[in-house]
Amino acid sequence: MEQISLIDLQKLIKAGIESQHETAYWVTAEINELKVNAAGHCYIELVQKSEKSDFLEAKISAVIWASMFRLLKSYFETSTGNILDSGIKVLVKAYVQYHELYGLSLNIIDIDPSYTVGSIELQRQKTIAQLQEEGVFDMNRELEFPVLPQCIAIISSKQAAGYQDFMQQLHNNEYGYKFHTHLFMASLQGKEAETSIVAALDMIYEQRNNFDTVVIIRGGGSQSDLSCFDSYRLAYHVAQFPLPVLTGIGHDKDISVTDMVAHQMFKTPTAVAAFIVNTLLEQESRIQEYINRLDDIVQSVTVYEYNRLNTFALRIKSFIRASVETERIKLTEWYPKQIRSAGQYLIRGQQQLISQILIKIEMNDPQNILKRGYSLTLYKGNQIKSIHNLNQGDEIETLLADGKVISQINRINN
Repeated sequence: MEQISLIDLQKLIKAGIESQHETAYWVTAEINELKVNAAGHCYIELVQKSEKSDFLEAKISAVIWASMFRLLKSYFETSTGNILDSGIKVLVKAYVQYHELYGLSLNIIDIDPSYTVGSIELQRQKTIAQLQEEGVFDMNRELEFPVLPQCIAIISSKQAAGYQDFMQQLHNNEYGYKFHTHLFMASLQGKEAETSIVAALDMIYEQRNNFDTVVIIRGGGSQSDLSCFDSYRLAYHVAQFPLPVLTGIGHDKDISVTDMVAHQMFKTPTAVAAFIVNTLLEQESRIQEYINRLDDIVQSVTVYEYNRLNTFALRIKSFIRASVETERIKLTEWYPKQIRSAGQYLIRGQQQLISQILIKIEMNDPQNILKRGYSLTLYKGNQIKSIHNLNQGDEIETLLADGKVISQINRINN
């Protein structure tokens, strides 16, 4: 029986494999694990998964030696805007090699970033399509934004510059508006970002009745740090969250899927704060407009009713006096003596009715309107309806319940 040592067998395998695979191959795979040792060498586990599930169909180890890794890493991340890390799909150029101790592996010498960019965009589109098919894509954006958003739940890192900028812009606003804010700490970059943000959303959900809106903010950082905001899991949580979600995750070019499903997205944390402050400012302006319009209506109604009731009272008094005098003359000169006593009875009844009418008129006299706290301002005997009809130095007359006040205009403010 012919015998062979293990090392000799390994050498035969090595020679056979490498003789059949002398040229490099372009290989598509997903990075399952990636580690860089102290010497700068990068060790990768490449896998291929089933299209219908996460079942592993193939797996192999690979290495990028330190000198090559420094070049490829910089080139890849600059071109794609994503970190060369686990979970992404890559197209690498590699030699097949076999080592007596470590077995079969690939020696990576090049990488095509355009393949990864296409793969990432394809995954983005799949995520968007899935959210739309499930009917949640527009849910958060369709929520009614609160009229006065003053209780705000913030998802951010306490040390992040973006968080500090947001708080400065919000609490030191020039209008003196007051806000209640609560920070829910989370990591907004790296592998743990997705899980961390979702956990913060879950905590806010438990206290959702205490807040008006949710703000997700981060400041600075590279484009590669934004990959977590394209994940289906995070986007799904934001899309179906019961409070309006505002995002300010610090990017100028690309819009993440999370931005798309949020109620509103902004480029920076300070822009989010400015929007919240301006929302209160708009409501204050609208309320002031209503107050001004109400003042105009009350003033107009008061003057109109004053004039109408005054004219009506004069007419009624004149009519009553004329009617009484007419009846008196008729009874004295024309009525027969035998019915005069009956006529006098009718006149007394009419006089009582007239007295009741006079009492009602007196109760509704325009003077009573002034006694309720209203006033009427006149210029040269005419009602003042606009400041544009007045000039500095003009004398105006203000009618009150117990008299009038003569004033001179020193200043007019629009």
